[in-house]
Amino acid sequence: MCADLALWHDCSLSNEGLNQRFTPRAVAFLKEVFFTLLMHQRPALSSITETYRACFTRLRILDSTSFLLPADYDEDYQGSVSSGAKIQFEYELLSGTCLQLCVQQANDSDARFAYHTQHTILPNDLCIRDLGFFSLATLAEIDARGAYYITRLRSDIKVYIKQDGEWHEWDWESIGNRLGEGEAVEVEHVYIGHQRLYVPRLIFHRLTAEEWEKRLAYVRKKEKKKGKALSRQTLEQKKYHILLTNLPQESFDAQQVYELYSLRWQVELLFKGWKSLFDLDRVKKMKKERFECHLYGTLIAILVTQTLLFQARRYWHQREGIEISEWKALNILQSYWHRFLLHPQAMETSLPSLLSLLRKHARKDRRKGEETVSDLLKKLGIW
Repeated sequence: MCADLALWHDCSLSNEGLNQRFTPRAVAFLKEVFFTLLMHQRPALSSITETYRACFTRLRILDSTSFLLPADYDEDYQGSVSSGAKIQFEYELLSGTCLQLCVQQANDSDARFAYHTQHTILPNDLCIRDLGFFSLATLAEIDARGAYYITRLRSDIKVYIKQDGEWHEWDWESIGNRLGEGEAVEVEHVYIGHQRLYVPRLIFHRLTAEEWEKRLAYVRKKEKKKGKALSRQTLEQKKYHILLTNLPQESFDAQQVYELYSLRWQVELLFKGWKSLFDLDRVKKMKKERFECHLYGTLIAILVTQTLLFQARRYWHQREGIEISEWKALNILQSYWHRFLLHPQAMETSLPSLLSLLRKHARKDRRKGEETVSDLLKKLGIW
């Protein structure tokens, strides 16, 4: 790093001199820079949603990504197995606006984070969330705020149906055995958990053999990582997608709800880019303040490049109907990041050529028989 500073910035520092500059004050400065940029990103991107025929105020996707850290950080970054950090990230799918970003310990609860951010939910928002964020209290609050949710049901939560004034536990196993691969059934007016939270719709979808093979491989990987095998019942339930939603049936049928939920995977592609292209998860042994400077510096780079990505995506979608691949675009923009740092005054003049470069080299591939995100959003009447 000292050599790079001398080469690119004409700044001569010894290794120890550089190390001494990684202080709590330096961390606080980079945090402030990051959150200032975040405040500027929101109005810059939020107007994008207005240009689409959105049937929701915002299409919110919340997820988290974790990575291991050196054992020395255990006091501040505790994990279930070793030291680790977790980044909670929520963004608006259509505009790319970052709604929440928070650095936590790896063992902090996803569900608790979702509960403490529910005050940001607006009427007509659609919140798409995975199992880790499941909370009956949060679902009730989303509904009370006039917003919508699609979430998977946790395997340890019981479902009840009320018939003739009596409660009956829903038998998902017997229904699942009658479903063929890829088939789905919908159950209306169900009650969830000991609190008997009312949920208008439960959608029970059996995975295809290909989907189950992929999920089983993912489950086995997590079992190996945690050193703990799932119970037979939990493993059996993973052959199905069990979705809960309060979306009106007249607006979105069961298949459309399933397709909407599949949009959640877009955040996983962003996480993949964070780690593969920006090396977010590659942390060597160093003092904690140096790591935190590295972390927030990387998040600044990610925020700026993603802002450019989503602006370019809108530009080419509106201008020529071209769909930009987030992965390809991030790869190109990451290469430009250092150029922007060295010559910020040239950034504005470079944008036209950068847009042309993204148009040429970052188009999303169209595979025969597969729908892109743009295809899906158009089919659902959102774009």
